[in-house]
Amino acid sequence: MHALIVDDDDFVRFLLTRTLDDFGFDSVDDAASATEGIALSAKRSPDLAVLDLDLGHGPNGIDLAYGLRKSFPALAVIILSSYQDPRLLGANRELPDGAIYLSKREVGDVEVLRAAIEDVIGTPRGKRVRSPELRLAGRKLSDNQVDIMRLVAEGCSNAEIARRRFLTEAAVEKAIARLIKQLELSPTKDENARVLITQAYYSLIGFTQVRRE
Repeated sequence: MHALIVDDDDFVRFLLTRTLDDFGFDSVDDAASATEGIALSAKRSPDLAVLDLDLGHGPNGIDLAYGLRKSFPALAVIILSSYQDPRLLGANRELPDGAIYLSKREVGDVEVLRAAIEDVIGTPRGKRVRSPELRLAGRKLSDNQVDIMRLVAEGCSNAEIARRRFLTEAAVEKAIARLIKQLELSPTKDENARVLITQAYYSLIGFTQVRRE
């Protein structure tokens, strides 16, 4: 069987290539970008694609998976990411049918990756849960709330969030107020509400230190 790895981190590609070699794949191609990955797949049809979610500027791993599936409908797909949920990167598109989403922390145990590969190759288009339910402070977060958190953490003003989300600034203000209430945040004169939201966002992606303003 042939595997394709697409990840913009050289070291991760090296480790994954060695691991899949050890798993017995006949050949493993690796690429640093979506463009390189598509070019490699045209030369040698892959049975499995292991794709990083965050590929920098341009298509993300989910977009690439859909593109590859157009040429290889039976392609088994695993999406890897340091993000607990793809929405934290702004990737709100559903995973392709049967794809498995794994945290890079999980694949530190190679048996987790081996089990995922066996599962996805066995039923490449089987029905699976998109990703773990994203919760913070014990509460489920909607797509809209995750997106608002991400944009606030990126430093976007209410006006910029309104422009990107096709909302009014008043609607954004209300959405942020609801988010603060749902997350049980308590802004004070020394703790800006946007900083608290940013801290909450970074706690979800594995960072705990956020500069106060």
